[in-house]
Amino acid sequence: MNTKKIIYLGFVSLLLTFTACNNLIETPPTPSLKLNAENYTYYESFRDGIGNFKAFSVIGEQTWTASANYRYAIMNGSINNAPVENEDWLISPAINLPPEVTSVMTFDYVLRGFSNVANEASIWVTDDYNVDSSPLVAKWTQLTTLEPMVNAADWNLMNAGDISLKAFKGKKVNVAFKYNSTAAIAGVWQIRNIIVKDRVPVTLPYTETFAETKGRFTAINVAGSQNWYIDTHGYAYISGFVNTVNNANEDWLISPQIDLTKVTEAKLSFDYVTRYFGNIKTDATVWISEDYEEGLPAKATWTQLITYPFSDNGNWNLTTSHELSLSKYAGKKISVGFKYIATSAKAGTWELKNFKVQEGAPSDIYFIEPFASGLGGFTTNNVLGAQTWYFYNGTSTYAVMSGFANSVSNANEDWLISPSINLTGKTSAKLSFDYTINKGLVANMQTNHTLWLSADNGATWEQIAIPVYPAGNNWTFVNSGNIVLPAKFLGISTFKFAFKYLCSTAESASWEIKKLIIVP
Repeated sequence: MNTKKIIYLGFVSLLLTFTACNNLIETPPTPSLKLNAENYTYYESFRDGIGNFKAFSVIGEQTWTASANYRYAIMNGSINNAPVENEDWLISPAINLPPEVTSVMTFDYVLRGFSNVANEASIWVTDDYNVDSSPLVAKWTQLTTLEPMVNAADWNLMNAGDISLKAFKGKKVNVAFKYNSTAAIAGVWQIRNIIVKDRVPVTLPYTETFAETKGRFTAINVAGSQNWYIDTHGYAYISGFVNTVNNANEDWLISPQIDLTKVTEAKLSFDYVTRYFGNIKTDATVWISEDYEEGLPAKATWTQLITYPFSDNGNWNLTTSHELSLSKYAGKKISVGFKYIATSAKAGTWELKNFKVQEGAPSDIYFIEPFASGLGGFTTNNVLGAQTWYFYNGTSTYAVMSGFANSVSNANEDWLISPSINLTGKTSAKLSFDYTINKGLVANMQTNHTLWLSADNGATWEQIAIPVYPAGNNWTFVNSGNIVLPAKFLGISTFKFAFKYLCSTAESASWEIKKLIIVP
């Protein structure tokens, strides 16, 4: 539940007693102190009555009141603990919403003793309500909280989270709380601290552990019956695999807007488990949007964030994402989305916790390019021959170059060149990558497949040795080993590296590369 408990001061908690016959609820304790003053579009605490709100009873003798002792608005459809049928509205005065920003409403509440909260305790908004008239003659739009409201186990008030009023931007609106009870059961609804305010992005550092709730994250179900939720073990969880059946799904877990306007560098990290995916590179992805505010992700523009490839480690131990650079978004406001895909053939499981966005450059990764969805920021330079580097997207993904075409070897010289990499302030760095070379002459392998470094954005190049080469006669990927960058390439913002491929009409190997990374 996306709620935050408000600590009560100066009281001793009383017990709740339910009986099968009369749904008895004991007197609640003293509420919390008034919130600190803040500039709101509208604020009503109910500390001194229901203020300018209007209580309107459609059915039943009971009505919304304000507790003088406990200082909140309350509705209870029982008389002497006997349920009575009621429909009662608590309606705000007209509230002018600013046109230039999205407004949100939030409030503190507790619900107890309801049979069906969704039908018996609801929130509404309208822009055509006439003061003192029946709410039944107005056209109302139901509002939903980020997490469904549920019966509480005690009298501690909870916060409903930010409820969007975006559809009513620039309009004059009334909000209302609608209560229903029957002759069989009548719950108790307490409300205080109703606030209408501008939607404000979170600032850095921003952390969401997912230990108890989704916090200000939003789960968006695009397709399928499953959705992101908070597991009792304290993490965000999604799986389309239910009751031994794979279910097709598309589900997003989206952060609130994160304010990076006051920083020049920022980094993201999170812990995760990914298991049983059919195609993990497409089914578990991370995205960034500069224009997402709410609703379906398709309404915004998203750019995939390059992460070190997720993998199934064969266990449920958490893995760190490493620190991922958000510096290209410095000076902007962004949302981060975790996109999950499942099919009827295969549905993986994704667990997330310890989401963090902090100021600064990544300390554990300087550069990463897995070649999971393209060549990224790399460019190609075709010096000789008709063939060139390209991205292969199959059961595996990688950058690949081969001079073999139309059943013959073709002479080529082709470069795959990295983008500029900022190593300012860095005193050490190691480059590594996974790769394989096959179908050429093994004797020519180390001559025709080389690595080069540049300190001046590619104006001049210097070769550096690759510590480990593959066998050269199979498709098995090996790791290059750590390639320590010489001091002349550190502390600068104009570093590049490149892969130089050579072949002839006599032989032409295939060179496949993936999982590039530069670390301290």
